Amino acid sequence: MFYRMSAERLRARCLWSGLALALSALVPYEVAYGHGIFVWSVLPELAPAAQVAALAPAIAGLWLLFLGARTERRAGLLVERPTSRAIAVLAAFVAVNVAVWIGRRSSAWDMLPLPDSLLTRPAPFLAVFAFTAAGVVLRFHARARRGGSALLVASLAAALVFYLWPSRGEIPAQTIARAAVLVATLPDARFQLGYGMVLLFVLGPLAIALLGLAYARRVPRREHPGLAIAAVWAMPGLMLLFVYRAFLSGGWGVEAGTVAFFALLLAAVVAVLASAIEVLALGVMVPEAELEPGTGASAGGARPIVAAGAAAASVAALLVALLVLGRPAPKGVDWKLGAPTAEWDKVYGELLPSWERARIARDAHARSGRAQGTGAEAQVLTRAHSREMLAVARAQPDGKDVAAALATLAAQVDDLELSGRAFGRLVAEANDAARRAGLGYYLDAAVNLSVSADGATRRFYTTPYRVKEVRAYRVGDDRFATLLVEPMTDERRVHLGFSRDQDPFALVLGSEVRSYAERFNQEGATCHAAADGVAGARAGALARCDAALAKLRERLGSTLERAVLAGTERHELQHQIDGPHLPLSPAVTELLAGFSDEAQDRVSRELSAYIAEMTAGDAPPQLTLVHLFPFGVVARGGAEHRVATLVLETLSGKKLRFGARQVDPETYAQAFEEQVSRGDDELREAARRGYREHFGVDLQEPVRE
Repeated sequence: MFYRMSAERLRARCLWSGLALALSALVPYEVAYGHGIFVWSVLPELAPAAQVAALAPAIAGLWLLFLGARTERRAGLLVERPTSRAIAVLAAFVAVNVAVWIGRRSSAWDMLPLPDSLLTRPAPFLAVFAFTAAGVVLRFHARARRGGSALLVASLAAALVFYLWPSRGEIPAQTIARAAVLVATLPDARFQLGYGMVLLFVLGPLAIALLGLAYARRVPRREHPGLAIAAVWAMPGLMLLFVYRAFLSGGWGVEAGTVAFFALLLAAVVAVLASAIEVLALGVMVPEAELEPGTGASAGGARPIVAAGAAAASVAALLVALLVLGRPAPKGVDWKLGAPTAEWDKVYGELLPSWERARIARDAHARSGRAQGTGAEAQVLTRAHSREMLAVARAQPDGKDVAAALATLAAQVDDLELSGRAFGRLVAEANDAARRAGLGYYLDAAVNLSVSADGATRRFYTTPYRVKEVRAYRVGDDRFATLLVEPMTDERRVHLGFSRDQDPFALVLGSEVRSYAERFNQEGATCHAAADGVAGARAGALARCDAALAKLRERLGSTLERAVLAGTERHELQHQIDGPHLPLSPAVTELLAGFSDEAQDRVSRELSAYIAEMTAGDAPPQLTLVHLFPFGVVARGGAEHRVATLVLETLSGKKLRFGARQVDPETYAQAFEEQVSRGDDELREAARRGYREHFGVDLQEPVRE
């Protein structure tokens, strides 16, 4: 009777859990400024592995519905044995975790990665509640009590993994301890209550695991004790309290609705996992003769050993397929540049920017609901600019493919709900057409997210560049490339170069390199443009940097621009080499404990790039130190401020901060003077040692082809 009840409970939970998972496809894929973006609007633009990851929960839901369905004559459409059904359920969740893990790594190379809702580590979190719920139920059954005790111990082990397994260099327990201190020091009881609820939520797995451990030596009084119910519904209940609080404060919206659905989804997933573990344990531990007729050997369908083999083979095949699909595109590019022409200069430098300005103005009117007057005029003007741009492109002997790609971009960008991923793909296709035609032009795609009185908007735009030179490099067997470019519009740039993971090359802006070198080459130039507004110890520290700059200016003379170019190129090339999966430096983890993943990633990646920049053969490493120095004493935050401090601490072997993050100007300036006085080769070798210290591997040197 006990086994049959457990088997029926599993089948029923397959149905309602499968329905919840299948309906997850209708929940916003991500939420941007209060607006939901659904999976079907971005699916065509995702990499294949990321597509599988995005659809994996819904596909698992359909599979559970299939497992739970039955007919009058059969206990299941495909799987009839309860133990085999339990194996199939567990295999489905293993497959989802595999798909999400690989999809996360694959999407990191895209223009926009997978949302945070798919990136967390759910397995240990879910295991705590599923093991506890199944374990306390099994403790009620005489034949399965040893298995129930093992599951309760496994629940505590899963909780320890959840709290103690390092995530981005810091164990979650440290984060929780810091949050507990924060709750105690908050000045207002309302804030303490709010953060206290959050703290209670993150401590929920540990509480459930410890309560379950109390049953490891005693038998519950009934088959389904209260702890089994709490393991399924306690965390969803806490999530719904947050939703209720948001509703009372007038904050109901897409985010609150999504949280409410995921609360129910969490209960559904834990419930079906707990039932699957319970049925599988009973099927393994209870003798076949004691199982009810029709549930053991007499049941039809695949035997458990066959189901387990099929499940393992399916998950392994999925893993191999996703690893193949999830490989990033190779870096480097073959681009033979032809001579620029006046006609193509007009297309990229005049007609395309004019069309974009008209399109952005038209979109602003459309979003604000004003379709008449100046909005209608903007629509007409946009189409006129588009026709002129395409006409000139089609008239060129090598313009067929480029004109077709620009026409597709002009037609599809009219969709005001276009995702950033689609825009990036359309621009990439236009760039690829230009490369195949041998044209030295490049469009950089960008997405600007903003909030106005009319609501949240995503503004898509491009910046045209003339490609002056393509430089190819190798690091081992891998190819990389940099483009030396000149902007074709008068818009102000703030970077000497930039690199994006989805692109096969980095860009170095010749105009900005020249401007930077010209400013530093002027007699009396200072390290910091706004040095007049700095006083006290910080002003004295900047004076030391100015002295070091004067020595560099005297040493390099007219070759300063070439040195800036070499250092910038090595910096951006390192970003291409690192990619999005660069290990987090332990020093960054310590310095930015409690900061967002994005903040930590940026500092770690910039630290890698600046250290690599110091090893460039055609640029003195002191130039990098002079560039970074003002960020350390003038700026109070930001990636460059953190990097400037870490670089000098690494080279000098001294701590230059008092407290957690405050920089001591005098100590900082003294360390700077000591380092800039070292020889070039000595500094380069120190930088290489520092890279090994931060990232655990030797710095790879790119070789020019």
